[in-house]
Amino acid sequence: MATAKKSTKKTVDAPVIPSRFVDGMTAKDLFRVGRQLGMSPEQCERLSGVSASKMRRGRGGEEIVLAEKLVGFRFVETTFNRALALCGGNEPAAVQWVSAYAPALNGRKPIEVAETPAGAKSVEKLLAVLAGAVGA
Repeated sequence: MATAKKSTKKTVDAPVIPSRFVDGMTAKDLFRVGRQLGMSPEQCERLSGVSASKMRRGRGGEEIVLAEKLVGFRFVETTFNRALALCGGNEPAAVQWVSAYAPALNGRKPIEVAETPAGAKSVEKLLAVLAGAVGA
């Protein structure tokens, strides 16, 4: 009788942190938190629908962003938290990693790939490989 083979695949668990993206956020707060995670203003605009150029000029930003617009941000946040865990809690290093072009992601930035469920899964696989390589 064959025995089941245990998986030795390592995963990087995201620390359990309350989401930075809460229902009822203003666009201004959304952009601020997005920048802390390494997102570009254009990426924040793409996910939220709020004009980045208006935000740069200090106009607007007080409108409330609907909860359904936060879904993409939450995928990005989960990816960032996993990268943060891999970087040993070093936030600048995690921001640098998620903002760098990755050959394993066809030359795209992990923070941009992670906007969708499929993209977040791709970045998670990459983080698992890196975790295995560094012994995390």
